[in-house]
Amino acid sequence: MSRSYKIRAKRNRVYSVDEVMVLYDICRNTLSNWVASGLIPSPCLGPQIFRGAELNRFHQERRAQNRKNLCMGQFFCFCCKAGVFPNLQFLLIRTTASRKLIGEAACPDCGGVLMKLLSETECDRIMECLNTNTALHQIDERNGAKPVCVGKKSQDRVRVAPSPNDRTIHNWQLYAGRYDVKTTDAHLTSIRDFEMFYGCNCFTKLRDQDAGLYRNWLVDRGNLQPDKGGLSSSTIRHRASHLASFFNWLLKQEGYRRLSPNIPDQFDLPKRQMAKVLPRENKAYPTLEEAKAMVDSMPSTTRLQRRDRAMVALAFLTALRAGALVTLRLKHLNVEAQTVTQDGTEMRAKNGKSLVVQWFPGVEVFEPFVTEWKAELEALGFNPADALFPDGKHIRRRIYEDEAIPPLRTNGPINQAFAIASAVIGKAYSPHSARHCLKALGDQLCDSAQERKAWSLNMGHESEVITNTHYGKMTSESRMQTLGQVGKNVGVSDNDIELMLKYTLNELAPGTPEHNRAKKLVRQREDLRDETSVIE
Repeated sequence: MSRSYKIRAKRNRVYSVDEVMVLYDICRNTLSNWVASGLIPSPCLGPQIFRGAELNRFHQERRAQNRKNLCMGQFFCFCCKAGVFPNLQFLLIRTTASRKLIGEAACPDCGGVLMKLLSETECDRIMECLNTNTALHQIDERNGAKPVCVGKKSQDRVRVAPSPNDRTIHNWQLYAGRYDVKTTDAHLTSIRDFEMFYGCNCFTKLRDQDAGLYRNWLVDRGNLQPDKGGLSSSTIRHRASHLASFFNWLLKQEGYRRLSPNIPDQFDLPKRQMAKVLPRENKAYPTLEEAKAMVDSMPSTTRLQRRDRAMVALAFLTALRAGALVTLRLKHLNVEAQTVTQDGTEMRAKNGKSLVVQWFPGVEVFEPFVTEWKAELEALGFNPADALFPDGKHIRRRIYEDEAIPPLRTNGPINQAFAIASAVIGKAYSPHSARHCLKALGDQLCDSAQERKAWSLNMGHESEVITNTHYGKMTSESRMQTLGQVGKNVGVSDNDIELMLKYTLNELAPGTPEHNRAKKLVRQREDLRDETSVIE
């Protein structure tokens, strides 16, 4: 089996021996051979652990060996596509009829046959290793391995190397198993950034001043341009929050309880200074009219194009995230009840959440594209367990019914579908923009607190605060347009009339926004009536 080990480890993570074996599908002896060939474990006591950046560095240099001459004692494996040092017990040197010296061995990683034409000098050195039982990599006369991420083309601002905190960070990863993988990676990015600022020293020597200096340095980066290393206000707040959470956990661990309990408080950001940092522009999202134009303009000649159109339409019907959309199956879509079941056990749902989503009101124009697509799949013989949006090679008439058609493995197809749809209107929207569009639509349609609560729950949020904080924020253009209309509207809208009627009939709960607004409208009408009344 060919093994080029092109799998990339997550550079900020720390992997145990068992985790490395699972990641690369190797045995323990192979990992030992990698360590002998230049893989550097983290400098920590106890069982070996490896940082992801070091694993990537090691395999990158092994792949680069294809373009270099092999060093003394090294053989090239055509299965692994890398230079390896074979084990002595499997090494054999023979002489051909033309008096050529050939070394034969077995690859220590994959077991493949290795052959190499040897010079007399290299043959003598190898024989010396055989007689003294010395590993072949010790006769390598090259200079030591290059430092990680060093050079003009490096994308890192400083050298990345295994640190004495890797054992602690690996223990924290076990604690962070309750988080989503992306959330854990974001925390690790913040922890590693602080570690670089701290000089990769052990956290047992951390002082309050070190955390305070990093906080000030982090705030100063908010005043820089992005091309000069500047950070957005959101990034600064997240990193400070991640580090405060990490050190709150660290202070409870054995060996770190003598640290100052004030360290987490040092990451509190100054409100006045952060107010000067220009906030990031709100995310752009299409209006309902733009969404209709996007779906109507999508091509529908082939089945693959109709699949993409149905994906975009369903996104504006249900507000499902991209990962959940592409992993839907036919059984999850109920056209008659106009619902979609998000099953966290079978779909890539955020936090594994399961819920039943009702199609949102006001977007009925998208329903035909979805219902027609499901009918087309059923006509092709698709079963309820088959993917609702399968890969292009599976969109054909079903002959065998042994295995269910799997869903898409990545979000690439739906991202591409939204790119095609939004390009028609001269914009570039992502699948997540559909959630923002529906939230903005809810602001227009929902008149009561109960309706807004139902709208938020249907989007998969446990609280309206999440919906209002992160979705459908008013854009700068809408804000300017709304302010321009203030004081120009004459008369009372139908919604206001209905609200005042409910207030008069005591149908509104006191203290709610609807009750307060209705009370204000009624008093305004009473004042206007008193001013215009004629006393006889």
